Amino acid sequence: MALLICAATGRELAALAPALFPRASALEEMELWSARLKGRDTLFCVTGVGPLNAALALGRCFGQAGARGQRIDAVLNAGLTGAFDLEALPLRALCLVREEIWPEYGLHDGRAVTAKAFSFPLWRREAGNGESDKNGGADVYDRLSLAGAEALTGGAPRSGGDGFVPCRSLTVAGVSASFARARDLWNRYHAELENMEGFAVAYACARAGVPCVEIRSVSNKVGPRTKEEKDFPGALQALDAVLPSLNLL
Repeated sequence: MALLICAATGRELAALAPALFPRASALEEMELWSARLKGRDTLFCVTGVGPLNAALALGRCFGQAGARGQRIDAVLNAGLTGAFDLEALPLRALCLVREEIWPEYGLHDGRAVTAKAFSFPLWRREAGNGESDKNGGADVYDRLSLAGAEALTGGAPRSGGDGFVPCRSLTVAGVSASFARARDLWNRYHAELENMEGFAVAYACARAGVPCVEIRSVSNKVGPRTKEEKDFPGALQALDAVLPSLNLL
């Protein structure tokens, strides 16, 4: 049994575990690295940026781990994120994502996308799956619930883990760069965060029957932002606290 820890870029993965990965530039996408964390087999992967890379990378990870005779029993997806409201979620805040939304799947009427107006769900779960009940039925369209941090450790994180702010996030293929786009997404979904990989990782995990935990560090405001509304180096530095707070380091 192994834990998989993934991030979109080498810089994000190295920020999570700088002692293990001192050179972010040496981390190639979609490759697996192994380590022992607190006596537990742990795999690490840089997925690449965006939902397509993330989905492909998770499929490769599950396949490669299986070929090695390892079974991935939990996934931690960590990295940077934009926040719609920096007063509610300031720069460098660490957020525990409890629901991922894909706002680009469904029927587009020229103004908005309606997922369930589209007659093809992404996935029809088997009846009686407890997870399906939390997502409004067996059919998965544009929303997935994620696991809590206890799924990584078998219990509550040690002191510091309660510093993660529970949030809802949406996943996009193109970063919102206008006030109109940011306002439209907020009005339709009321997600606190925007990212580019979360739904794809969570979906791959759901299809594999593996709990997915997602933790994000706020690096910028969603939409146009001033110099004071972004701090990518500080958000990367904040990721250094994630694994110790989860009692994984």
